[in-house]
Amino acid sequence: MDLMSHRSDHGPGGRVYNPGMHPPRPRLKLLLRALVICWLLCETAIWFGIRYLGYRLTGRSLADRQALFGQSVLSLFRRLGATFIKVGQIMSTRPDLLPPHVIAALSRLQDDVGPFPYHHVERTLAEDFGQPIASLYREFSPVPIASASVAQVHRARLPSGQVVAVKVRRPDIEELCAFDLSVMSFYARVLELIPSLRLLAPLESVQQFGRAIAMQLDFTIEAQNNARFAKNFALLPEVIVPTLHPGLCSRRVLTMDFIEGQKILDCKGTQPERRALGELGFRVMLKMIFADGFVHADLHPGNLLVTPEGKIALLDLGLVAELDDTHRIAFARYFAAWARGDGHTMAEIMVTHSPSPTVGDRDGFEQAIQGFVDRLHGKRLGEVEVAKVVYEMLQILRRYRVRVNATFTMVNIAIAVTEGIGKQLDPSLDLMNEAMPFFLALSL
Repeated sequence: MDLMSHRSDHGPGGRVYNPGMHPPRPRLKLLLRALVICWLLCETAIWFGIRYLGYRLTGRSLADRQALFGQSVLSLFRRLGATFIKVGQIMSTRPDLLPPHVIAALSRLQDDVGPFPYHHVERTLAEDFGQPIASLYREFSPVPIASASVAQVHRARLPSGQVVAVKVRRPDIEELCAFDLSVMSFYARVLELIPSLRLLAPLESVQQFGRAIAMQLDFTIEAQNNARFAKNFALLPEVIVPTLHPGLCSRRVLTMDFIEGQKILDCKGTQPERRALGELGFRVMLKMIFADGFVHADLHPGNLLVTPEGKIALLDLGLVAELDDTHRIAFARYFAAWARGDGHTMAEIMVTHSPSPTVGDRDGFEQAIQGFVDRLHGKRLGEVEVAKVVYEMLQILRRYRVRVNATFTMVNIAIAVTEGIGKQLDPSLDLMNEAMPFFLALSL
């Protein structure tokens, strides 16, 4: 099972992108882009080398030198633009592949790409729907309310008077991403020539990142995900999925009901209200994983909106992880083994479901997992900070070069992030007790 298991006719089943609808970017522009990438890589490497030498000469600590490297990577990705920002965000969820100081730096990457000109919005809508904006919407604000690396969102009003949010993809983003990913693939092939790095499968990782980006670039996939999430949560009135308007949706445009609300961590309600929100958010995540097998894989505080009625709205549904029954049961067995203090079973599950189920030091790996579990066993679940536990586990995997299924990592991170949000809303929450019924029901 792959993180990018969701498919569509435009999705990652074959080529990562399908730019056939648009003329290819001129060769001169691609050549210039290649030169810019090469220049920024060299410039960053030189400056890092100079500063690193200064750190060594002045006796700075290893932690300081590692932080310098992480900051250099972060700065490089920001300067390289949209594709690298999105890939960096995905890389920040893979502590099984990258060291902690790089993960810490990349986790600060935000979609801080400025808005693109309004005339591109007008052209995209006219090309996709055959009519000018004035014929499609009664009102359309030319100033976006949100701007990210893949798209920007405008507030508008339909002829019926319904207020909507219109998500429009950046111009030429497919061609740019395809080219940038081909550059990353080239460097990944070079890295695979180094035996110690080959086990980390850099080329395969880049291909996974490419499939993840492809899912977020094709809005028909997000529309399909939206419909599936709406069906999964139809009987849970506390959870909202924005209603789409299919006649105004395409590969590059999504029109959906505008939801009034605030980000979940910005809520200023009473403590009981904040506690209820934390519990609800965690139940939503558990339902995705253990009941539905269909998980929002880009779940962070910005994608959880709280309405004035106290409901939670799920936003930005382009990237998902899909779990079949085998993997749902494996996850439940894994967490149930954790609760029992059974490190041997945890190690066995991770190796069995690895893309390459061989470990150079199997005994050492199992002992490390058991030692990790022993340090936690006997503590109340409320005393365990799941985010730290998950990251420590993934560091053990990296140390022993155990490649785990990408879905395993993403779901673990999703649980940790959701638990972290709950703890910020109410530090006294013991959210893992909420999870035990799900674990036990599937693992028995």
